[in-house]
Amino acid sequence: MMTGVDRATGEQLDDVNIRYQINTFLIAGHETTSGLLSCTLYALLKHPDVLKKAYEEVDRVLGPDTDVRPTYQQVTQLTYITQILKEALRLWPPAAGLRIAPLQDETIGGQYKLRKNTFVTVLVMALHRDPSVWGPNPDAFDPENFSKEAEAKRPINAWKPFGNGQRACIGRGFAMHEARWRSA
Repeated sequence: MMTGVDRATGEQLDDVNIRYQINTFLIAGHETTSGLLSCTLYALLKHPDVLKKAYEEVDRVLGPDTDVRPTYQQVTQLTYITQILKEALRLWPPAAGLRIAPLQDETIGGQYKLRKNTFVTVLVMALHRDPSVWGPNPDAFDPENFSKEAEAKRPINAWKPFGNGQRACIGRGFAMHEARWRSA
């Protein structure tokens, strides 16, 4: 953030903007991550089979000593925990919608005409529960929706809990790592 340069303008963030971004990390990031963890815990309590697999992964990756803090590398190895968190974000995204605008006039699905720079709202929860993408029971909690195989088959824009494009959450990586760490 302090050394990055906008590719289009060549400008860097000024000190005031950096301060705003840090406040966003601390306040908005805390709220959305705590919401994610709350929804995840709810889902795990409702799905003891998933909870059991999560415990098994944590025990395998981190070992039995609960007094030892996990390393960054260990946290990145919690793949099933990551699947659980992503599935919780799919079902209960912290942001209800996002606004997007085409860069040129577009027709979507052969019938919906959008003019350049005209914003439309994407309802993220509806996107995340589309049966053509998520199967016949898109309301079901299923971490296997985020196995490597399932992610490889899914359209790239079918999962957008962190927003989209230039306005996507700058703290996405931090949030996912923190949520994995707190889950462990």
